[in-house]
Amino acid sequence: MRRGVRLSQCMIVKNEEKNIERALSWGKDIMYEQIVVDTGSTDRTVDIAKQMGAKVYHFEWIDDFAAAKNYAIDLAKGDWIAFLDADEYFLPQDAEKMMALLWDLQNSKYEVLMTNALHLDREGEIAESNTCLRIFRNRPGLRYLGRIHEALASYREEIEYIDATEELSIYHTGYLQSDESDVRKSKRNALLIEKVLEEEPDNYVMMGYLGDCYVNLKRYDEAVCLYEKVIAYFSDEELGEYDARSAATFKNLMRVLLRMQKGVDALEKVYHQAVRNLPKNGDFDYVIGEEYMRLGRFKDAVYHLKRGIDLLEEFGNAQKTDLLFANLQKAWEDLALCYYGIGDLSQCVNCTTALLRANPWNMRMLQVLLLAFLRDEQNAQAGGNGVYQAASPAQVREFLGNFYNFQILKDRLFVLKTAMAAGYEGLVQEFRQLMAPQELESFDRAMGQEVQEN
Repeated sequence: MRRGVRLSQCMIVKNEEKNIERALSWGKDIMYEQIVVDTGSTDRTVDIAKQMGAKVYHFEWIDDFAAAKNYAIDLAKGDWIAFLDADEYFLPQDAEKMMALLWDLQNSKYEVLMTNALHLDREGEIAESNTCLRIFRNRPGLRYLGRIHEALASYREEIEYIDATEELSIYHTGYLQSDESDVRKSKRNALLIEKVLEEEPDNYVMMGYLGDCYVNLKRYDEAVCLYEKVIAYFSDEELGEYDARSAATFKNLMRVLLRMQKGVDALEKVYHQAVRNLPKNGDFDYVIGEEYMRLGRFKDAVYHLKRGIDLLEEFGNAQKTDLLFANLQKAWEDLALCYYGIGDLSQCVNCTTALLRANPWNMRMLQVLLLAFLRDEQNAQAGGNGVYQAASPAQVREFLGNFYNFQILKDRLFVLKTAMAAGYEGLVQEFRQLMAPQELESFDRAMGQEVQEN
């Protein structure tokens, strides 16, 4: 615990024996206290939490997430609270950053830290991201509201936020659960949301969340009806820049229409209203850009992928453009492919070069770069104007020296193999000339075995 900063970790749990140890481990060395409120576990969750040194309390479940969370907050003694779910955690280095930030904010007006949440898929890769509010001052009047999809709210005045999304990221493993668990959770959430809508039939925020549940339950037609009903509440005026729920409704409607194969016309209709209502959000361009790419409409794909990236760079990803932010490398790679598809070799080279500077072992992008140089050479030979004055294979090899050290065998082999995959025979010969006879013999033998295996 950093001197002068008392941070209480709070969580509500039920049957989280697989997650509870990690959930309590990431912050154990920095926390003033760790409070676990159990809502009816029948596994070893409570025993493990006690063994980890947490203070464990029990709360009778009343179908109200906010009530359970607020009970935990009422028990906390710290100046600040970190309220994560059991399937969420910070990396150790982010925990240290958090304490430094809280120390700096002790005497400031800010009450809530905005952080990234990175949602991992079943391969452990980042599938999506969003901005969340999980670290906040422990003060009266700052509590959760809502039976489900509860939100932090102030009873007294507007909350003062500070954007820490560049410094702090929560990792969420909930998407790693089984399909059966997904269905069970969606059924539970749908029942709770339907109860809320019985009491508040015009609550379009909850309608959007219910639509999400119906998508997970493959009740696509019902989901579309709900999303369209929500959108009907909006005029063509701009919504609030940080209206992440409305953005999710537009985005999820576009994605479910794709899943239902409703066609690009239906997608474009939703897209145009989405950008009218939320013009600073680049996710809508990313979704439609990816579909145009799938359809081979590369010029349209370039326009939308580039527009989405530009919006992300200009306005950031705090409470917006979270899907594109989580898939930014893929978006740049697809943009490079689309530039190649429309014959804009200069932009293709620019994109692939930037990507290779970040990761020179990205074989897919190296292959696209080599294909761009090869097509440029072929265009010049056919009487056209080469973008790079028809760079010779030797000049291409020299250019690749910006990313690779050709004194190292591994680098030579990587580029040689990629040049072969690209069908760039001139460059293949350049690199074969760099190889010692025994190296070539071993390489050819290995490539022959690989062909036989495939």
